[in-house]
Amino acid sequence: MGHGKEYIIGSFHVTDLSRSTSTRYRAQQIADLILHEGMDLVALQGIRDSDALTPILTCLGKSWNRSWLLSRPKKGIRDVDHDPRGEGYAFLWDTRRFRLLQSTLLNGDKKDAEPEICSRYRSGRDKGLETLPRDPVFGRFTASGLGGGNFELRLICTRILYNGIDEDHDRRFWPLRQNEFDVLTRQILPQIEDTVYGNQMPAYTILLGDYNMNLMCQWTKKPYIDTPAAGFREGDKQIITVQDQLTTLKKPKKAGETTVGYLHNYDHFSYNRNRLSALDPVSRRIDVVGNGYYSTYYGNYDRYREEISGHLPIVLVLRP
Repeated sequence: MGHGKEYIIGSFHVTDLSRSTSTRYRAQQIADLILHEGMDLVALQGIRDSDALTPILTCLGKSWNRSWLLSRPKKGIRDVDHDPRGEGYAFLWDTRRFRLLQSTLLNGDKKDAEPEICSRYRSGRDKGLETLPRDPVFGRFTASGLGGGNFELRLICTRILYNGIDEDHDRRFWPLRQNEFDVLTRQILPQIEDTVYGNQMPAYTILLGDYNMNLMCQWTKKPYIDTPAAGFREGDKQIITVQDQLTTLKKPKKAGETTVGYLHNYDHFSYNRNRLSALDPVSRRIDVVGNGYYSTYYGNYDRYREEISGHLPIVLVLRP
């Protein structure tokens, strides 16, 4: 668990986690990873149903809570029929460190502001952008417990659409991913950051998840996020995207072949540097396979991919 006023925010694409695939063993491995790395609040992608989270929470302990939402694919936007289930997003948080923001009802009662599907945004057609094939999930949290920081954390969890094609031979979907990224970072992120709720706390907004696009570095190839390392300006905001360490495992080229190593840095955080600099953010990947000597999966890439995910988790450390 994070200590004092240091908070650790995690993001993890867990491949096709459902009631049938979330075994006690798999749940224990995911929970051990979260606890060992001291994560206080985790955004998950690839969660197929709410029941998949139950054994994970059991392994995490009684202080943890959860929220799950399904973002359904939009017909007619583009061909998403290869995965008609949509995308399941979840938040897990240690209630000793974070709690949901509360809203005040007309009668004066307080109610938790539950995470919701983010669907209220401009399509951006005037900029040549298209609406998202599946909307992200938006959650509002604040620090809990004695000594907790007086701030609001707004998290936008996303997974930019992966089209499941041989992209070395068919690159037509690369600009579509860039369009999704533009909608998320140029419209949704600034809009959520600028929303005023009246709680008088400083608010910090972070987009996080599996972008299915690389930040340009010497180890990666296209598709790249088409922005410089310094990010871009949107009004008075400087939006940057961070975390360029490789996070996706290489796939075997043929049956029975053992693979070692990583291929893409698809997992990122994006935020307004002008505002989040107040929290001194530092991002990193959690390499539980290549360097995680404590891990059951140390040195065993194929087993990790089969049992947990084709992605490594990433974290953003905040120091209010």
